[in-house]
Amino acid sequence: MKKNRFHFFISGEEKEIFPGSRLWVLPLSGVSAGKGGDSRSETVNPDKKITVGEYFLAAGRVLSQKDFSMLRTGLGAIFPGPVSMDDSDAVSVFLEKHGAFYHPLKIRGDLKNSQTCCFVLNGAVSDPGLSLIETEYALISRLNRVFLKSYLPRIYGLDILATQKGRIGFFLGEWFQDYREFHVTAGIGQRQIVIWESDGSCRYLTEKSMLPVYREAARILTFYYNIDTFEQIYPWHHAAGDFVMREADGQFHVRLITVRGYSPLTEFGSDAADKKNHILPSLLVFFFILSLKMRLDRLDGTGKAVMLGDEVIKATADGFFDALDEKSKAHDYGDLKQVFTTFFNGFNLDQIMNIGIAILESGDMNPTENRLILENFESHCRILQSVFKIL
Repeated sequence: MKKNRFHFFISGEEKEIFPGSRLWVLPLSGVSAGKGGDSRSETVNPDKKITVGEYFLAAGRVLSQKDFSMLRTGLGAIFPGPVSMDDSDAVSVFLEKHGAFYHPLKIRGDLKNSQTCCFVLNGAVSDPGLSLIETEYALISRLNRVFLKSYLPRIYGLDILATQKGRIGFFLGEWFQDYREFHVTAGIGQRQIVIWESDGSCRYLTEKSMLPVYREAARILTFYYNIDTFEQIYPWHHAAGDFVMREADGQFHVRLITVRGYSPLTEFGSDAADKKNHILPSLLVFFFILSLKMRLDRLDGTGKAVMLGDEVIKATADGFFDALDEKSKAHDYGDLKQVFTTFFNGFNLDQIMNIGIAILESGDMNPTENRLILENFESHCRILQSVFKIL
């Protein structure tokens, strides 16, 4: 495939864009962010802002380097046998949205046998984004290698380019086909969840019908929680679109698209015997934060901070227990669900609330979310207690 076979698009625009067009010369952070967008990631010198066109050309340069090695790695993971870029008619590059750290691109390869395949090319231009992109690539690589199952994207290569306007970093990963971002939205009467379709339309489901999605998200985060080292995926947030979902055959499938950090949140000792004594306290901290954060979102992703309804607490606990059942088979700690339930039920309501307050004070919730949590804190703890009492 020749290097000039790249075609560039901005999602929401019908026509391909070319050098010299109005959109081509706009600053990358100046494009309307649209649904879920956030242009705060651009922190470079205003006189050296990277334009949309420069960003596209940098993406094409990364993808075509070393005889398209990054793309060939991705294609090799999808199709059996060796794949040559000579088999491809074109590569289409779509600027999807603007996040707090990345400007994700959808990469679509059109093969000569009429097959198509898609990838995500996450790109960063700001110092925080560039720092994160290398960290995230290493973390996803590690988790995909360590865990037998994966709910994270497969990744196929990382590169940092030096340009006249600063560095641009990219990594190529798996595109979760037909998976959609979702958020709480302001509705009439019963609050709803909006699902953003790929054609720009929106689909609305009730919060209750989405409970299986929140249950699965809780299971995925608990699946990646390390019982022995207390390491966990954190931070994460629904408002950032970290989880995506698709509906197929009457079931919801959920994936996690990012890993910004993976480390313990507790400061328990590193001695092996000491750690064993703190397995349950550390798991309690993990679960309490999980139960709160699973309820937090922003209206339509970027609006007012809101808290999902009480039923999400039970869904979160169910997902947590689903993963503990899986972990019980791999660890010599007995029935983890039963052990943890007995441990939790050893606390009365006042103790649970005091533990929760201590966790909040040591956490990194923003002030708006903290106020929202405190307004609902006692009822949240009461529901937690009732969930464990019936087990």
